[in-house]
Amino acid sequence: MPYRESITKFILKKLAEIGETSLENIFPRNRAESLVWRQMLGLPAGYEFSKPTFLTLLHRLKKEGLVDKSGKGKNSKWLVTILGQRKVKYYQNSIMIIAKDNIPRLVIYDIPESQRKKRDWIRYELAAAGYEQLQKSVWLGYSPLPEEFVKSIKDFGVEDKVHIVSVNKKGTLHKL
Repeated sequence: MPYRESITKFILKKLAEIGETSLENIFPRNRAESLVWRQMLGLPAGYEFSKPTFLTLLHRLKKEGLVDKSGKGKNSKWLVTILGQRKVKYYQNSIMIIAKDNIPRLVIYDIPESQRKKRDWIRYELAAAGYEQLQKSVWLGYSPLPEEFVKSIKDFGVEDKVHIVSVNKKGTLHKL
């Protein structure tokens, strides 16, 4: 998958690209067809995901109102809703990766569960910027974050809950 995006985000974007489809199209019984679908989805040949995991993700997206299902059983079809299309458009407009300057930066945040959408937004943006998750709310990256990211943090009113730290020395305590 390109640039460490979440599987949920990836599935939503790909489903929006291919339009209405059934699970049989994504997980056909015929291995040759399966290879074609993997290529259409842009998945590496060795990438493994199971039908139950995929179905769980689709149901979560449905619960969030991002996809919808019509029909039952093998005849059911999945498609992206208008809200899901907006989310895909948001993903496409999210911050782009800025050139690495190899200065380690930590982003640490403590946003309450009641503001989950803000936390999720921060995670999506950090992943899109090439940052790596070290712990639930601790991320490490080697490029500066765009001004739009910092501005959005302020607009969301969580600037006192998000800390961005540049690390100017690497090493362990015994080396300092």
